[in-house]
Amino acid sequence: MLKIKNTLTKETKYLLIVGMLFLAGSNIASVFLNVYLVRLTNSIFIILFQNILNYVSLLIAFIIGTKFISKINLVTFLKTGIFSMIAYYLLILSLKEQAQLFLIPLGIFNGIGQGFYYFSFNLLTGQLVKESEQGRFFSYQQTFSYLFGIIMPSLSGYIISIYTKLTGYIISIYTKLTGYYILFFISALLLIIGIYMSIFIKGLTLNQNIRLLEVLKLKGNKYWNANKYYNFSNGIRDSIFNQIFTVFAYTIISNEQIIGQFNSIMACIGIFSSSLIASKFNRTNQKNYHLIASMIYFGIMSLLGIFQSPKILLITYILLGVVYCWNQTIFQSVKFQLAKIANNDYNQYEYIVASEFPIALGRIIGLSISLITCSLFSLNNAYRFLIIFNGTLWLIDHFIINKKVQWLEKEKL
Repeated sequence: MLKIKNTLTKETKYLLIVGMLFLAGSNIASVFLNVYLVRLTNSIFIILFQNILNYVSLLIAFIIGTKFISKINLVTFLKTGIFSMIAYYLLILSLKEQAQLFLIPLGIFNGIGQGFYYFSFNLLTGQLVKESEQGRFFSYQQTFSYLFGIIMPSLSGYIISIYTKLTGYIISIYTKLTGYYILFFISALLLIIGIYMSIFIKGLTLNQNIRLLEVLKLKGNKYWNANKYYNFSNGIRDSIFNQIFTVFAYTIISNEQIIGQFNSIMACIGIFSSSLIASKFNRTNQKNYHLIASMIYFGIMSLLGIFQSPKILLITYILLGVVYCWNQTIFQSVKFQLAKIANNDYNQYEYIVASEFPIALGRIIGLSISLITCSLFSLNNAYRFLIIFNGTLWLIDHFIINKKVQWLEKEKL
């Protein structure tokens, strides 16, 4: 069991527990959510469109948050976000196969929930967690994420596979999808526990409004320009990977249990890989780590897209366990570094909140690219192109950030 040291305050521990429960509740179903929706609708197009609306709604939630941040406490935003996510999974449970008729409003609901949650959680972390304890705080979150990632994907795939095999005895779409419904119920249950635990966090309001529009309009600052590009590009990459990769993997092996096992292998390797980069990583070598990760990622995604074989898929999951956490660690680190050094009389948290907008815009563009590609080509060829394109973006990002700010190797923060 993960032991939380006493150096964290009582409130910080509750915030950490809420974060862990939200992460757990979201991750249980997320691995298979898109596969479920594709099986339900027999269409990737409506799923991509739903997710575009999801990210648009997330942006709207952020805008609402910045407008009312001095009037409504952050814990209220946090609870609203978690409650919206609970409602999202309960609606899927209650609607069952009828959910395909309400995918657009469900996507909007999901986006608003995620937007309020991440808006408030990031700011609460900055307010409640001391700077000297932030590394430990995020370390606990990351470790829990990987530990949970070892268990849940395999268990989720196993549950789905059991109920899929029963379809020979009970002829009903309910039976075919019962395994998914169990996962959504568990997700909702964990989120309900999370919203209860949030009661023990004091409501905080920021005395100063976030000058969002002013920050977004800021020009001539190379660090903020680099931050905007890096977040925008990361949004494109993440949206394509999150929406396409698991669906593409399912077209290769058509077995949820094996996909779950592959995800567990990736998470297990990720624990050791994240420990390695935590002990070795610093600002002077982040450029080299990112280059290595980018080259590996580009190579394996290209091989998977070209050959589309189960063996290469397994190798892909293994190598993703090694390099994906490198990318996420470097991305978050550079994002905060660029926000800190940008200055221009704006606070770091203003840059952090503002950076969510290029991320969301990137996600919308990434999904739009996916939608157009799937419309122009056969689905299999579209998936293959998008997987290779996703890997290529990693390498492009490396050289563009190097040209803009040299990965901040020589900057004094």
